[in-house]
Amino acid sequence: MRKTVLYISIFIAICIIAGVAYSFYRYYAPPRLRQPYQTNATSDDTLRIAFIGDSWAFMHKDHECRIAQLLQDSIHRPVKIHSYGVCGLTSKEIYENIFENSDFKHFLSKRRYEFCYVSAGINDTYKKMGTSYYQQSMDGIIQFLLSNHIHPIIQEIPDYDINISFERQKTSRKLLRRLSMIINDTPLDCKQLFRDALDELICEKNYADKVSIVRYKSWNNDFLNDQMELYLSDGMHLKGKGYAKLDSIIAERIIKDI
Repeated sequence: MRKTVLYISIFIAICIIAGVAYSFYRYYAPPRLRQPYQTNATSDDTLRIAFIGDSWAFMHKDHECRIAQLLQDSIHRPVKIHSYGVCGLTSKEIYENIFENSDFKHFLSKRRYEFCYVSAGINDTYKKMGTSYYQQSMDGIIQFLLSNHIHPIIQEIPDYDINISFERQKTSRKLLRRLSMIINDTPLDCKQLFRDALDELICEKNYADKVSIVRYKSWNNDFLNDQMELYLSDGMHLKGKGYAKLDSIIAERIIKDI
């Protein structure tokens, strides 16, 4: 009798955990397209560029001056770069923060940006969220920026050591990731699936002439050989040299799109 009760309890616990995991990883909130922010008009000729998103945008704050100088030397206009990122956010959480995080909202609304670089989706691959989750969130971010006449520059999912990132997690986190992989039919290394999902979104929504994509191979064509030079020891975040290489490509894209 006791064994029966134990087995039933374990079964119920597994069902509850699976249900919670399923509802979390399969919840694709449709983009909430709201009234665009009222940005402050400017009368000068300064080119203003925002960097928003996850930890890659957060850590870019220490490198704003370099890309600003690169652009100024080429376009002969004053350039100001402003970075705002929140570590660990998924693409959907970034989209929600645009509206619900007062600091994030203030960052975007207090200046009139011409371009906005978006780093989103890395944590989607890290947490094994579904590609539909990513597509819907990116669509919402892109539509928000376009509605404010801001040109989006989207970072394609970069290379990072996704295997080491998985192994360094606690056992409980690994279990959640494994459940998500089953629920979303997503392999451990799912980076390319998300890159393909972005291309699919751009094609379906006819964004090709409205959005710029920074391809990961345009600045990091050989991750295995360049990892020590460009990435921190976690294999996931960039060093200063990594940002220098990435920023040079972003600057080229902005110059091309001006």
